[in-house]
Amino acid sequence: MSGESPAQRFFPAPEADGGWYFATSPEEIRQQAGLQPDRLALAARDLEGRFGSDSWTICVVRHGILAAEIISFSGSGISRFDVASVTKSFTSLAFGMLFSDPQYATTLNLESKAYDFIPVGHPLNDIKKKDVSVGHLLSMTGGFVGETYGAFGGETRFGDGIWEYVLGRVPSRRGVDVARLFADPGTQWEYSDPGYAHLALVFAEVTGEEIDTYLNRRLFAPIGIPPVSWARSGGGKLIGPHALSYSGLVISARELARCGYLLLCGGMWNGRSIVSQDWIRTATQPSQSFNRRYGYGIWVNTTGSLWPELPTDAFAMMGYRGNRCWVVPSLDLVIARVATGPSELDLRYVPTLILNAVI
Repeated sequence: MSGESPAQRFFPAPEADGGWYFATSPEEIRQQAGLQPDRLALAARDLEGRFGSDSWTICVVRHGILAAEIISFSGSGISRFDVASVTKSFTSLAFGMLFSDPQYATTLNLESKAYDFIPVGHPLNDIKKKDVSVGHLLSMTGGFVGETYGAFGGETRFGDGIWEYVLGRVPSRRGVDVARLFADPGTQWEYSDPGYAHLALVFAEVTGEEIDTYLNRRLFAPIGIPPVSWARSGGGKLIGPHALSYSGLVISARELARCGYLLLCGGMWNGRSIVSQDWIRTATQPSQSFNRRYGYGIWVNTTGSLWPELPTDAFAMMGYRGNRCWVVPSLDLVIARVATGPSELDLRYVPTLILNAVI
């Protein structure tokens, strides 16, 4: 971060009241945002050429100033997109908020056994599940089968429920059964939507509230974001409905940039603590030794191997189809991208291009 304290920083008003301060001239971009306007313009043209016809928006925020908004032909700064697995990072923030809340901190922490808070998951269909902790779920070390095994979230057969699937009562529509763990909890890393989905059940049991309702009240509203859309599933004869904890958040680039800026500011917003700074520090460091690029629901560059061109303090919320929010505290920089695609594009060059404009 720059030398400013959070209290000295500029915090944007809600979008309806003017929103971000937008640098509109080369002088403002250079003097206030600390970016080379010519290089930023070159980066914009490069990005516009690379992304083809997909709908997307990129917001670049430096020193609290919206320095650039790079938009596809069918997008806008306020267009909301389903940001896929970026949702996982917000689930992490929600749990971090519970961990520091006196109402919940005495009963819930990283070591808490997840199935103690999932009564609907009993009787266990794999005895090893009794040892799965909340920390295992957040760090992808619960032993649940995931992408390596063809297990993805939401791929259920008609008439089957997502929660029945993630608890191992029914297979996916591809015939993948996630009932049994492939490894003892805490012994391997596997990117698993079914595993991470358990966090929604834990959250609802502990708080009596869904993650989306909680975050709309406790995080999004305080930083000037109107209620977000967030996918829910289940109900009727099925378990639920519950807000998905692994995907389904719908948000705009400007709004996602606010969230990145909140993390950049250590969880403080205009003098108010929204997310524990301790949790942000914890979540943005390697959470285990098996994949040191992954924190707790957030991807990290601590080893310098995820984005070699970026400082090692960089971290990101990342989702399918190029949805991203990079935060680089040492450069006081946030880059948010929301999009419909492309799905297979290597997006590491996005922050690299912006980095070339940093003064």
